[in-house]
Amino acid sequence: MKSPQWWRYRSVRLRIGSMAVLLILLVINVFVMPFSLAPESLVSRILRDVLLTLILLTGVAAVSDRRMQFAVITAVAAVAIVVRWLAWLVPEGAMPGVTDETALVSLGILGAVIGIKVFSGGTVTFDRILGAVALYILIGVVWAEAYELVSVRIGEAFTGMDEHANRPADHATWIYFSFVTLTTVGFGDVTPLAPAARSLAILEALIGQLYPAIVLARLVSLHAAGGGSGEAQD
Repeated sequence: MKSPQWWRYRSVRLRIGSMAVLLILLVINVFVMPFSLAPESLVSRILRDVLLTLILLTGVAAVSDRRMQFAVITAVAAVAIVVRWLAWLVPEGAMPGVTDETALVSLGILGAVIGIKVFSGGTVTFDRILGAVALYILIGVVWAEAYELVSVRIGEAFTGMDEHANRPADHATWIYFSFVTLTTVGFGDVTPLAPAARSLAILEALIGQLYPAIVLARLVSLHAAGGGSGEAQD
């Protein structure tokens, strides 16, 4: 009887720990790393790839209790990680947008899986609360990848970028623009021009307005329904 309980307790600790680490990695990826290193430096590129790898791995561990979603995100994350590191072996510019596309798909699916975990029925667990915060930051990261991909695929999709060099804006710029849009601050220094860029910006701003209210309402309703907060989730 003790062995199943021990395994269940270990599984709960793994979920909570993984979700906490995922949240910390996302905070570092968004608020620390892009603005503390030169965007085009070798160290910055390496750390960005390392952070993406760790985010995907911890995200996989955080949803390990959901078998179907776990299998899907594991497969997609593995492809994204392999493509990301294989890009170091090919000449720069030989795979335009491919690494961004795989990162976008893998982070998007990870966000969807965490969203299912956050909004599904059950008790209001600590890892679910951490997941709700991580998902909000992850939305901004996913949209930053989408904006960067649009800028690569569509010329002059945005205005207000640094136009003195014939190369896309650095990743920190897209992180900045994404979270300014998500929080609906809208400083106006970067403006989407292409229809695809404008559609993405509108959708992100709408999500930024609705997400906090929806999450709060969902967690409160689950708690009021008798779930309460706990360490385990059935």
